[in-house]
Amino acid sequence: MAAGVMPVGNVFPEAGDFRFQKIRKAASETNWPFIAESGLLGCTKILGARSVYFVPDETDMNRAFLLDVDIFAMSMVNFGVTDILAPYDDTEQLIHRIAPFFTMGQRLCDQDPGTLVTEPEL
Repeated sequence: MAAGVMPVGNVFPEAGDFRFQKIRKAASETNWPFIAESGLLGCTKILGARSVYFVPDETDMNRAFLLDVDIFAMSMVNFGVTDILAPYDDTEQLIHRIAPFFTMGQRLCDQDPGTLVTEPEL
């Protein structure tokens, strides 16, 4: 391989590069950030950085929603998607709600590609 050339799978993820964990709103959960009661939390590496996604179970939309504590980046990638996040009062409240899921999602990237975690292990 020539210097500076990298296989595309090392830059942009392929289907088998994702790791997922099933998540569900607990009965007593008050800061659940999503409209859907359950879904998949996913992680993959894009351009070498960990990217965390939420895919809701209760929608016809088969689109992953990027989760990030960088609100600007999150809003740019998810531009126009308004049916994923539960209503929030301000960005501080939004970050407080999604930060635990963002952190858990990043830990998913420590698992082998293709992993599906079915229990709240992380």
